[in-house]
Amino acid sequence: MSAPDERIQALSRWIMEREVAGREAPADVAEGIEGAFRRLYQVMSTVIGPVGFQAVLTRAVHLTRRASPGLGACDVTCGETVVMKGLSGVIEREGAAGAIAAAAALLGNVVALLSSFIGEDLTFRLLRRGWTGLPGGGEGSGAEES
Repeated sequence: MSAPDERIQALSRWIMEREVAGREAPADVAEGIEGAFRRLYQVMSTVIGPVGFQAVLTRAVHLTRRASPGLGACDVTCGETVVMKGLSGVIEREGAAGAIAAAAALLGNVVALLSSFIGEDLTFRLLRRGWTGLPGGGEGSGAEES
């Protein structure tokens, strides 16, 4: 799989920025990042199921670890929800900005994989359920038409 396109990367950064806004302590930043993936799990598992989401997340983690080796110290699992064990430690060692960038890259890979599997339109419609202010629009973005 090629890297997510710039639009997906920008949306992923936007989501992460919203989820960690106002958080400074490593545990709080980690909670914001995990919260984004939990929300994504809630909206996407309604269509692809928990096992499908876990498969997509596992593949995305594998793809992201190549570009963000610090993520390797974080154990990302998905059962009834998404857990990112060790994320606070990664933030303490590498700083919040690096961890947020890695999380945005991971989110971008998840969105790109989902777009490939269930289609871009459905993926973006579901993303808008989780983040109603999601920027973008136009053809193939899942934006509601008036």
